[in-house]
Amino acid sequence: MSSKIKKLLVENANQLTNSSRNVLGSLSNKNMHVSYKHNENIFIVNLYCKDIHKLEKNTVNDNQITFDVKRNVFIKTVLDNLKNIRTSLEPKKIVIDFSSPNIAKPFHVGHLRSTIIGNFIANINKYYNNNVTKINYLGDWGTQFGFLQYGLKQKNVTLNNLNDPIKTLYEVYVEANKLAQVDENVSIAAKKYFSDIEHGKTNLDSWKKIRDITIKELENVYQRLGIKFNEYHWESDYNGKAIKGILDKLQDHNIMTSDSTGKKIAKVNDRNVTVLKSDDSTLYLSRDIAALLDRYDRYKFDKMLYVVDNSQTDHFVAVFDIVGKLNKSAAECSKHIKFGRIKGMSTRSGNVIFLNDILDEAKHKMYEQQKMSKNTRSAAINEQTCDILGTTAVLINDLKQRRQKDYTFSWERALQSEGDSGIKLQYLHCRLWSLERNCGVPLPNTLEPEYLKEEIVGDIVNELARFEDVMNQAYNESEACIIVNYLFRLSNMVNRMFNELKVKNVNRDVASQRLLVFNSARFVIKTALEILGVKPLLEM
Repeated sequence: MSSKIKKLLVENANQLTNSSRNVLGSLSNKNMHVSYKHNENIFIVNLYCKDIHKLEKNTVNDNQITFDVKRNVFIKTVLDNLKNIRTSLEPKKIVIDFSSPNIAKPFHVGHLRSTIIGNFIANINKYYNNNVTKINYLGDWGTQFGFLQYGLKQKNVTLNNLNDPIKTLYEVYVEANKLAQVDENVSIAAKKYFSDIEHGKTNLDSWKKIRDITIKELENVYQRLGIKFNEYHWESDYNGKAIKGILDKLQDHNIMTSDSTGKKIAKVNDRNVTVLKSDDSTLYLSRDIAALLDRYDRYKFDKMLYVVDNSQTDHFVAVFDIVGKLNKSAAECSKHIKFGRIKGMSTRSGNVIFLNDILDEAKHKMYEQQKMSKNTRSAAINEQTCDILGTTAVLINDLKQRRQKDYTFSWERALQSEGDSGIKLQYLHCRLWSLERNCGVPLPNTLEPEYLKEEIVGDIVNELARFEDVMNQAYNESEACIIVNYLFRLSNMVNRMFNELKVKNVNRDVASQRLLVFNSARFVIKTALEILGVKPLLEM
């Protein structure tokens, strides 16, 4: 519940003295729990606050204060202020590193989760007026690039006018790896190629073309998800030559030392981690150290968030530990947003490798399901709608899970129109939109709660009043499932309201006031879906 609504409810509370109202109005960190008593025509408010001891003693019980608000006052207060409730905070600079696939390696389902969760975190930060920079940090450096170059040369593949370039590059990479398993000279050649480009001894025209191809293809996929990155960064931006100054600092401060094999190592929590190979080639760790220091200087961020799966926990512990020894502020402002893995996701063609395959499969299955559904309008069975529905199914199925837990994917559960699913939420939004367009009455300029006597209205408004608290919790915990589960609960109530409240063929004043409640519910559903990264449909 927004601070403004809380304050208004306190001002209109029964049982409170003017002195208590004044004190409560000035307190911070107020948490409210509201219950609706239809038969008594009131909402009962339990308020918890760390400074509650400042109130008169006879009003406080067990560190909380309870008061009631008249039903009509509560309904009007909530609905009149619902569309202008976000907290007014000083904007922060937030940088988010997410998605981040590797060139020549599959865009696996881990990248899918990073993409979905990272986009949600970016959206909810924007909702709270933070200045967000979305970075896609692409892996274009390392020995795997040497394998790709070896494969391109062996198969005599030119990079101009490639058919399905991402898959072609991946197939070339896989073939080179297979050759390396039976011929060690392939691995030697790949490592030499990477060492040469690391030290500026090789022409980079081919590498630059592959980067351009990758961005073009990825942007087509991200467009289907409604995601636009502010910047693309590359691991190669932090090659050995570019980060020499940082590496020298690590050595000068004895943070990095040489071991008996010639590798450069650093001690992190009583364990040794390798920062440079024995030939001084950089590693993922050394490049990430340099990237974090560079980003702190470049963006002066308040928070740097890395949306990467649980398996990289030790890696980021090392990054933040080593960076903290050079720049404490940069490390303290950085956080690893962890997530679990998806199991069992596959398509008709087998195991999923590319994000496009996942989205195409979802679109195909949605198209077949829509054709069989009795509720589908024939005009709505089109490629764009089915693509949005398929994407919605995948997104909501992922975001309804607790972020750090592994889960097993099921197409059947993801695409179900009954029960808790993205399809159900899209259908409800379409139904609400259709009601507004076709009910025959306009939305009123003023809310008049005396026309809204039904119990379901009180239940709905009570749930809508929770929206800002739900958003705030999801924001603080970077946990989308809090919003998704709220939407499922709200949608069940709205469907009940459809059954109990008629807008057509009733008194016009009653109809318009009921429509306002439906419209308020649609506003909340639409806002929440957009923050989750879903495009709300108007027809399906």
